[in-house]
Amino acid sequence: MKRQVLWGLLMMLICFLIGGSYIIYAIGDTTSQLERAVTLHHAHDAIRGLQLGIERVQGQLRLQADPRARDLALLQTDVVGIKNKIISCFHCEYSVEALHQLDHIMVLKDDYLGLIHRLQDLAPGDEYQHLVVDILNKGPSFSLAIDSFLKSASEEFPTRSRTLYRDITKVKHLIIFLVIVGPIAILLLTAYFLKRFTGSVGVLVEASNILEKGDLDYRIDHDLKFEFKRLADSFNRMSASLKLKQDELQSAQKLYQALFETAVDGIFILDLAAGHEGVIVSANPAAAAMHGHRVEELPGMNIADFSFDDECAERLQCAMAGQWLEYVTKRKKKGGGRFLAEVHVGLLDLTEEKYALVVSRDITQKKKEEAELQRANQMVLVGEMAAGLAHEIKNPLAGIKVTLEVLADELDLNEEDQDLFVRVINETHRVERLLKGLLNYARPPQLHYEWFDLNKLLDDSIQNISITGKTSSAGKIEFARDLAPQLPSLEADTAQLRQVILNIFLNAIEAMPEGGEVQVSTRARDDEFVEIIIKDNGKGIPEGVLANIFQPFMTTKSKGSGLGLAICKRIIEEHGGTITAHALAGSGTQFTIVLPCKRQRREALS
Repeated sequence: MKRQVLWGLLMMLICFLIGGSYIIYAIGDTTSQLERAVTLHHAHDAIRGLQLGIERVQGQLRLQADPRARDLALLQTDVVGIKNKIISCFHCEYSVEALHQLDHIMVLKDDYLGLIHRLQDLAPGDEYQHLVVDILNKGPSFSLAIDSFLKSASEEFPTRSRTLYRDITKVKHLIIFLVIVGPIAILLLTAYFLKRFTGSVGVLVEASNILEKGDLDYRIDHDLKFEFKRLADSFNRMSASLKLKQDELQSAQKLYQALFETAVDGIFILDLAAGHEGVIVSANPAAAAMHGHRVEELPGMNIADFSFDDECAERLQCAMAGQWLEYVTKRKKKGGGRFLAEVHVGLLDLTEEKYALVVSRDITQKKKEEAELQRANQMVLVGEMAAGLAHEIKNPLAGIKVTLEVLADELDLNEEDQDLFVRVINETHRVERLLKGLLNYARPPQLHYEWFDLNKLLDDSIQNISITGKTSSAGKIEFARDLAPQLPSLEADTAQLRQVILNIFLNAIEAMPEGGEVQVSTRARDDEFVEIIIKDNGKGIPEGVLANIFQPFMTTKSKGSGLGLAICKRIIEEHGGTITAHALAGSGTQFTIVLPCKRQRREALS
């Protein structure tokens, strides 16, 4: 396109140069012809003036008067001018015959002028008269020669005038043509290039508008020429490159969105703008589930709504300063619940706007696992200690017990000493039970599974404990049963479960020294689990003790070892179940035991 424009401009310039040069030449030639015509007219006028001067001199001579000095001076001056004009017009406009006539006129003029000069030098007399007659005779022939020349020149004037007029008309038409056609040609050429230019530019502008709307699949398929074709090819390559970059960005965005949506940890993006500090801009499903909300409920809420402390603002200020914070705190859940969270807070700087990135992890289960690990370590420690005690204490203790029993039987002791021996022997038995419980907790026996009816096992346990309850409590102990009639059979170790049930019954009876009621109920859960609930209306367990009730050596009894409930929990967990304790409103305690019905289910849970 640039080359075409340059060629077009060059051709226009050449045409204008040629036309201008021709106009200048034609105008110069016409001007020269006009100047020659004017010169010829001046020459003819001068010749006519010469003829007029001759006629005046002839008239004065006929009147016997001397020629006037003014006429002679004019005649002399005109002759010089005629001579110059005639010389300048040689080989210009006259034919050869006219030039010969002009030469003859010049000869006659010189002869006539010589006679006039001689006449001026003579005094009146015969010679003067003869010279006057001679001048009068030559005057008509001189005038006739001038008439012949003027007539011949006048015959050529029309031809020369028509030629001059034709040349002038031709130049005028050429100027009119150039004045009219030149701008039209410029307009046509400009329109041609503008059409090519604006059409190509329009295609590119349309493509730019489509690209601006986001359609990166659009390509310019018009047949453009020259630089516009290269520009269109460059545009298409740019669109393809942008499309590739967009696909890469979309893939990366989808990847990050998938990571954001599927992350196990809760992720919040918080606004840090003035007046909106801590406002949630976005949150992932894990964060919503962690706090008991739906995802769409979180935007617009403030992170401080989930905190129990007043340090959110200070932490956000630290994050805005570029610090990364890590801390553990309690978080609120919708509905009043709470959980322990490990929180990481940092700055998310997006150039013009700043946000805080908050990553939360629910570590409640982690803390439970750490507690379980600690308990397992305690169990290892207890096992090692139990093994050492069994080896180091059991045998000497048995010898002491036997010796005391023999001495008590053989010695003649008074009643007070006899009671002392009985108390020592009883304490020896208590130490033996403590060692036995320690061994049972540290090294539980192998489970022996069998199918049985849970309701019948509970009935038997209630009948057995009823006797113990009557002897262990001053008041009356009542057992209330609410056993599900269609309870599925249970596959478990009956001896171990009976030990758990009896231990809980004994604890309930000991918690009701003045008497009370123990409620026992069972129910099925989805035909895969059974639930046992044992409630008493005793004095209950303090809140601070209830959380650690299943820990080894935790007891509220003056003579308790603190291993009974720990052993119960160990047995239930060996069966793949759970046991929990809850304080009842008013007074009393509730123990809830959940067991899988089948052994295979327990192994899958494990």
